[in-house]
Amino acid sequence: MLRSRAPNPDLAGHPFRRTLPAHVLRPLPLFEPEVEAALARLQLPEGIRSKPVDPKRITRQDVKDFLLAYCACFLAVSAFIF
Repeated sequence: MLRSRAPNPDLAGHPFRRTLPAHVLRPLPLFEPEVEAALARLQLPEGIRSKPVDPKRITRQDVKDFLLAYCACFLAVSAFIF
């Protein structure tokens, strides 16, 4: 039977972490420090709001991404066959 020794159950979600003493556990970061710094730089002021995006609408970037992936897969399969 495993008992949680951690003071916070969020810190010991995995069975192995539940077996560790509380002084060993620390909160796990959601993002790496570089990602957190980039997200902090991108924070917009309260007055600026972006217009809502329709999820069903196909944008030019969607078409570019699709064509890039399609061409890359086609070239990879062609190189594998020949």
